[in-house]
Amino acid sequence: MNDPIAAFRDALASAGVLLAAGVQIVPDGKLHRARAADDKAGALSIWYNFHPDAPASGAAGNWRTGARLTWCGKRLQSLTSAERETLRLRIEEDKRRAQEATEARHAAASAKAIRIWTDAAPADPAHPYLQRKMALPGIARQLGDMLILPIVDFPGPLRGIQTISPTGEKRFTKGMHKQGAFIPVNGKKPEPGKRLLICEGWATGQTLAALSPGAVVLAALDCGNMQAVTVEVRRLFPALDIVICADLGEVGMTKAKAAAIASRARWIWPRLPADAPAWVNDFNDWAAWRKSQRQGVAS
Repeated sequence: MNDPIAAFRDALASAGVLLAAGVQIVPDGKLHRARAADDKAGALSIWYNFHPDAPASGAAGNWRTGARLTWCGKRLQSLTSAERETLRLRIEEDKRRAQEATEARHAAASAKAIRIWTDAAPADPAHPYLQRKMALPGIARQLGDMLILPIVDFPGPLRGIQTISPTGEKRFTKGMHKQGAFIPVNGKKPEPGKRLLICEGWATGQTLAALSPGAVVLAALDCGNMQAVTVEVRRLFPALDIVICADLGEVGMTKAKAAAIASRARWIWPRLPADAPAWVNDFNDWAAWRKSQRQGVAS
C-alpha cells in the first residue's frame, strides 16, 4: 500500500463518511473533527483517528448521519500477533475517544438548549409562521423572531431545541442527540390508556392535537427519526394504541409504513379529494386548505 492516507480516504467514502473537498487527514493517531461534504457552514460532522505507524489503521464516523467505520491497511489474515494486539488496543482506544466526544457534544447541546429555552417567552399567536400554518402556539416559546420548540426523550431531559424562523426555516441544536428524540406537541408523554399519535413535524402535530383532543401527540422531527421514536414507545408501552400519521410523498409514506411495521402500530395519511392543490402534503396542509375553503364560501 503506497499511500495509506489515500486508502483511508477511499474507505471513508465507501462507508458513506464523505469529507468536504480540501479536508486533509492529520496522521497523528488523535481524534479530529472535519467538515462533511454536505455540512452547512461552520458544521464539523465527521470525526476520525488515523494511525500512520504499522499497521496503518483508523476509525471514523459522521455524527449527523450515523455512518462509521474501522479500517486497517493490511488484511487481518496477514497481521502478525504483535500487530493484531496493537490493532486491538487502538480500536478500543478509538472507540473510547469517539464515545467521550459524542457524549460531550450531546451534553453541550443540552446545556445550550436549556439556556435558550429558559430565556424564551411564550410564543406570540401572531407569529408569521403560526399565522401561515393556522396553528396555535401551544407549548412553543419565542426568542426574538424565532419560535422555540423543546426536544426531549422518554427519560425527560431536554436534548435540544428546534427553531423556526418567520419564513419557516427550521434548525436543530448543533450536536444534539437526535435519534429517538421528539417534540411533546401538547405537553404530554405517552401513558397507558391514552391513544398516541406520532407525526413528523410540530405544526402537523398541532393540527392532530386539535382534531383529537384526548390523544397524546409527539412530533418525531422528521420521517427518518419516526421509527426510532415509535419502536421505543412500543418497548415502553407494549399495549398502547399507537397511530402513525404520515406525510404524503414517497419518502414520508415509506418511512411511516416501516415505522408502523417495526412498532406494531397503525398508520394513516391524509385522504385528499381530486381537487386538492399540489402543496397539500400533510394533515396541517389539509386542515389549512379546508379552512381556507370554508372561509371563502362564508365570504
